[in-house]
Amino acid sequence: MSKPWQVILVLIGIFVAGGVAGGFVTLRVCKDKLVNRPVPEEWAPKHLKRLNDRLELTPEQQEQIRPIVRRNMEQLNRIRNTFVEETKTVVEGMQREISAKLTPKQRTKFERMNRELREMREAREKAEKARRANAGRPEDGPRPPRDRPPGENPPPPPGKPPGN
Repeated sequence: MSKPWQVILVLIGIFVAGGVAGGFVTLRVCKDKLVNRPVPEEWAPKHLKRLNDRLELTPEQQEQIRPIVRRNMEQLNRIRNTFVEETKTVVEGMQREISAKLTPKQRTKFERMNRELREMREAREKAEKARRANAGRPEDGPRPPRDRPPGENPPPPPGKPPGN
């Protein structure tokens, strides 16, 4: 008689353990994607490379498409910056309104909470700026100059026919 509830209890335990493990894996994957997301300076080169890789663009097409992608990616970045500033303005207004409704003790906690969130955001932005500054550079120095457009394959070594 006691066996069925034990089996059910074990199955519930397995289900909960799977949910917890899945949650940790999801957090890890999402954190990695957030930390490694491309910064605006990487948008155009990454998009050009993706187009070239998938569409096998000719060098002439690459030259024609490059300014189109760069111009539009710059516009997207301007829109993004405007959106970020508007969002910041709305959040600050909301915080002022909420603060006006709180007791002095609650207001102190609210200000501390907001300060902690702001410090975390600033640290994240600082880390992102550092990553931008070092994006694609070898650890030991500046990036070497490119003698070909991004996405174009390097020439074959001397004495080796192309495509082999």
